[in-house]
Amino acid sequence: MIFSEFTRQAAGITLYCDYRDFKNLHNTVHELCDESPLNRQLQDFVLGLAFDVRHAYQGMRDTRTFGIDKLEKVKYYGVSIMWPVFLVQVALLRWLASLKTTTKEDQSNLYRLEACAEESLLSYDPKIGGFCIEWLKSFSGFPDRYYAEFLSDCSLLYIEQQTTRKKRFQELPRILKMVSPLSDEYKEFAKHLEQLAKEKGCKPEDLTSAPQKWPDYKW
Repeated sequence: MIFSEFTRQAAGITLYCDYRDFKNLHNTVHELCDESPLNRQLQDFVLGLAFDVRHAYQGMRDTRTFGIDKLEKVKYYGVSIMWPVFLVQVALLRWLASLKTTTKEDQSNLYRLEACAEESLLSYDPKIGGFCIEWLKSFSGFPDRYYAEFLSDCSLLYIEQQTTRKKRFQELPRILKMVSPLSDEYKEFAKHLEQLAKEKGCKPEDLTSAPQKWPDYKW
């Protein structure tokens, strides 16, 4: 079983799961990424979910005991993931699943992730959550040369711009719109990256954003 909670400061979602189900989810992410049409950067971005899940079931993230008596008590592993990261990862996994033969187990894991996203989003704000769910349903993939480095910039923007949970969450639809390869923000980023690569005599994919110090944010 996989279930989730909305983090207190609206930074993201916390997934809770037992060892076997988290390991099963880890396998699904890798299977969907195996021989995928994603470029290397985007594939690494999706595999970031597998990385977080693996560290969770290895006990390197969060652990929490649920239940009130001996029969009900159970220990679950947990991991928190920022909303812009998690939603794009789930969207890309669903898109990859549409391109290859998948098992019922893979599909059940995808439905679990989507159910966690929907439940957490709607529990906090039905209107904003509803927009994010519709975005997830309508996602149609990225072009082959999409620069995944932009996704890190979007996540940083989501974290640092607003200090209250309500204002932060209100920015999520705008951030998701920015992710589109047709957005003005992405086009400007791609243009700058390509110009910089031309000046340095390398490929845009070989460049990364200048190291940035992430703010000391609360989940």
